[in-house]
Amino acid sequence: MRRHRAIARVVCCPRNPLCLRALVPFVPLALVVITVAVPARGATLTLVDAVNRALHDGPEAQIARLEADQAGNLASSARSAYWPQLRLTSRAGYSNRQDEKLVAVDGQGVVREYGLATLGSDRGWVNVFIDQLLFDLGRWRQIERTEIEAEAARVAEDEQRERISLVTLERYVDVLQLEEFLALDRERVTEAQWLAQQGEALSRGGRALAAEREQAALSLEEARLEADLRSQGLADARRALWLAIGATDTEGGTLELAADSVPVPGNPDDDPASEEVIATTPELRVLALRRKMEEITLAAVRAERFPTLGVRTGYSNYGTKRFDNFQDEVYVGVNFDLPIFDGFRTKASIEAATKAAEIARLRYETMLETKRTRVRELARRLATALRRPELAKRRAGVARDLARFARLNLQADRGTLDAALAANEAAVANAQGAVDAYFDRIRAWATLKRETGLLAEAVAGEAQAAHH
Repeated sequence: MRRHRAIARVVCCPRNPLCLRALVPFVPLALVVITVAVPARGATLTLVDAVNRALHDGPEAQIARLEADQAGNLASSARSAYWPQLRLTSRAGYSNRQDEKLVAVDGQGVVREYGLATLGSDRGWVNVFIDQLLFDLGRWRQIERTEIEAEAARVAEDEQRERISLVTLERYVDVLQLEEFLALDRERVTEAQWLAQQGEALSRGGRALAAEREQAALSLEEARLEADLRSQGLADARRALWLAIGATDTEGGTLELAADSVPVPGNPDDDPASEEVIATTPELRVLALRRKMEEITLAAVRAERFPTLGVRTGYSNYGTKRFDNFQDEVYVGVNFDLPIFDGFRTKASIEAATKAAEIARLRYETMLETKRTRVRELARRLATALRRPELAKRRAGVARDLARFARLNLQADRGTLDAALAANEAAVANAQGAVDAYFDRIRAWATLKRETGLLAEAVAGEAQAAHH
């Protein structure tokens, strides 16, 4: 019944650019009356709602958010090196030799007793340490790299949102297009059925060959088969859309799509292939950040030649059974490390990091030129696609008139059944071409917007703008 409502909307809406009454005027009035008398439509899912749901509830959007959050957590973990490190350890325990002792005499002739079980232990039963890193240039560079990596993950999330928006729009448009095709298929079945009846009547009257009658019957069977296949394809397209927006088949079965919610494409006001536009796309921003990451990695490797400096302070309590040893200890120490020779490891690492930075630079420049070429190609494709709907509509109008004249000639005994069948097939094919041209311009516009990183904002509106 939902498909009948779709037919009624297309057939009876005078503002619809794909109105079937304009493309195929020979639709019987009875079909129009039947398709209008349907129950009320269910909830409407606009394109904006679909894209926003996909960006919020879709599995790919959730994965992108988790990856961005994960990168932020890793950056926070790396930044912890700036802060003092406080630890509490304990080596308290039992030894069956803890009462054994070493008796010795010190320089003043005083007898001293030392526990053998803890002799040589440098830490006590309870220890508290505080470590503070003062200078480690390599570590600082690595921390800076993780912060840029977290930013790259956030930009990659924007890139994923663009891709999700394009996929959702395409699936939304697929459903609308298949609904239009299904309506045309049903009109084709109605007309083919009428021609098959005419073929039977003309054959009985000796005014048509048996082959023409069989051709009309085959045309009817083919039309019915196409309608059945299209109906199945529409169901699959709907399920693909529900999966993209995170909806279930049960929920999706109650939703109607709104054809008027799809943006009307137009030529871009500015040059979409300008360097200012291309450089701000998520793909180029990610590559720019990765190039910067490799440069920082190179700086971090070079910094391994510099010394590191830190401070450790702590307190240890050595517990019982220490005999004449001191009971506790407070200490402060300086950790200094200066590399002298590491077997040319740092030299080889610097050479490898230099090559990685050069690779990142070449990838960025290559992608910049590739995307500029791609955007220019898409802009030309959009300019062509914007002109095709009008031409396809005119062609469909001509085919419609020819089909109407062939039908009238057949009824007036001035035409043949074969000519009427051919004119009807041509009218249907051109009507389908008009539908293709109408939706192709939407896809061309969406692809161009996605390549320039503006699709999510264009179709999701304020909700997407708030994300940034």
